[in-house]
Amino acid sequence: MREGIVARPLLSAESVRKAYGAQEVLGGVSLTIHEGDRVGLIGRNGSGKSTLLRLLYGDETPDAGKIVRARGIRVGFLRQQCPLNPEWTVQQALEAAVADLRSLEEEYRDTLASLAETPGECWAYQELQQRAHELESQLSARDGWRVEPLLKTFSTALRLPAPERKLGELSGGELRRVDLAVQLAGRPDVLLLDEPTNHIDTESSAWIESWLESYSGACVLVTHDRYFLDRVASRIVELEFGRTYSFPGGYSRFLEYKSAVEDTQIRSEANRLALIRRELAWYRRGAKARTTKQKARIQRLESLVEEGPPPAHKEYAFAIPEPERLGKDVIEARGVGHGWGDQWLFRHFSFRVENGMRVGIVGPNGSGKTTLLRILMGTEVPREGEVLIGSSVRFLYVDQQLEEVDPAQPILDFVSGGAKFFDVGARRLHVPSYLEQFLFERRSVDMPMGNLSGGECARICLAKKLMRGGNLLVLDEPTNDLDLYALRLLEETLLSFEGAALVVSHDRYFLNRVCTHILSLGDSETIGIVTGNYDDYLLWRERRPSVVSVKDASSETALSGRGVTRDSDEKKESREIGRKKLTWAEQRELEQIPELIEQRERELADLEGIIGQENFYTRDYREVQETLARMDQLRESIAHLYERWTELEARRG
Repeated sequence: MREGIVARPLLSAESVRKAYGAQEVLGGVSLTIHEGDRVGLIGRNGSGKSTLLRLLYGDETPDAGKIVRARGIRVGFLRQQCPLNPEWTVQQALEAAVADLRSLEEEYRDTLASLAETPGECWAYQELQQRAHELESQLSARDGWRVEPLLKTFSTALRLPAPERKLGELSGGELRRVDLAVQLAGRPDVLLLDEPTNHIDTESSAWIESWLESYSGACVLVTHDRYFLDRVASRIVELEFGRTYSFPGGYSRFLEYKSAVEDTQIRSEANRLALIRRELAWYRRGAKARTTKQKARIQRLESLVEEGPPPAHKEYAFAIPEPERLGKDVIEARGVGHGWGDQWLFRHFSFRVENGMRVGIVGPNGSGKTTLLRILMGTEVPREGEVLIGSSVRFLYVDQQLEEVDPAQPILDFVSGGAKFFDVGARRLHVPSYLEQFLFERRSVDMPMGNLSGGECARICLAKKLMRGGNLLVLDEPTNDLDLYALRLLEETLLSFEGAALVVSHDRYFLNRVCTHILSLGDSETIGIVTGNYDDYLLWRERRPSVVSVKDASSETALSGRGVTRDSDEKKESREIGRKKLTWAEQRELEQIPELIEQRERELADLEGIIGQENFYTRDYREVQETLARMDQLRESIAHLYERWTELEARRG
């Protein structure tokens, strides 16, 4: 939007109120979405984010206030639950999304055909010409000329299932990716996206970011992906205590504003309390409301007391009981490989997990992240190699599946089978007291599960899993159902946890904060091992040499040669060039290569010995990084020397 031009409002909520029973979720919320807006809508679980999106879209109506839409605008909505017909195939769902674009294109072509057959002096000619211009503008604004390439792009970038598969047969993650593609493909004027990056791998999330940057419409994003908010959002709107608070910029800028606001509130509350103390001292000295001035002063005191402190959230903690201290031997994978038939997910994987390490596992969906977790936990046997698990290891596995909940079952029955005490190793937990740390009052343990909100239900499921305790955390997508506050709390819990952790996550910000190592799957049969956090992993990806798989190489050979053994003219010419004599400098180079290879292989062996030492990963971070980088350089150098040696020997012979 050019400077000085006010963007047109497209969709707004004006003093909207919404309650479910006696609980008011939204209390006078106002929000306006303008052309080109990128609004990040954040708030704690249960604050009303999804409710506000449903109101903006029209799935629900407000109890008070109103929703105003600009005339003729189209709104797309990615819901938490997919509404698409389960009998449709993936292709049918995508075609339904672009049906109006195809209809516009067909009408445009029909209009042009009619225009060509209509005399220019006829009164209908100008109407047809105007309609053709309108249709052309609509198609251009929505990229309607490139429907087929766009559908192919969505299918590839979001890793959609095969076009012929039925939606009812898809997993929850696959179905969500199809629904996201459907919403994006329609290119509405306003996109309402409720957790668009859930079940989306990091590469696809980055693609969605770039797509939204070039998207001409407006969008409202509810997401816990803080990198996503930072790179996409032009302003952050926080829902808190039933009201909205707007801050310009991305998530990092929001944190600065929020900190300043909270500092101001703290100072204001301190001033209010100080003033109350002074006025009470005056009042206790025997002040009587005889004069107008004294009456006003007493009324001001009463107002200060009635005003009360600013509303505050109840705080909770992720309590993880540790049954016993983690010993020296934790997990060691030796030459591990796994796959099915001729397909391998990974091979030759060797790695040691030591106490204090927090290992992030990343890779595209279907690359074997959860399989690797199960192998490292000993619940699945690898196809090759072995995994050694220390005798002191007690796994605490938290997966991404929410348990089936009986709405009539009391909370205490769901969490502990009705028992008020639960033994974790040598410790005994009082379950109602433990649940208090997750913001469930002691008297609420007899309340039926059906009374809980979606966020509360997710929190009680997490409390139940964490209550088992452990000294090695295994977290499979732990961030999907947590709000931003809970995410920060989980990060702090992991950073202070005295055991070790294995974490599968697509949340780049989360991985950056907590991880000491990254394991990367999916690019080849080799698992990449990076010491450091997610930023270090990105640097590793940029610097590593490109790997061409055997399959790709054989395909390339098949395409170029088609299996024909007869020499082409180009091959004959290439061989003739190859027979040229070595120059004096090349002869000297050939003589020196064996010694260089030997030197580099000795240095590489020394480094591998250092890296294999038990205390290597506890050394200074910079030293570890430099050692690993030098090892990669040596491997590349040795490979290059062998290639050069082979080339020169062939020419000499």
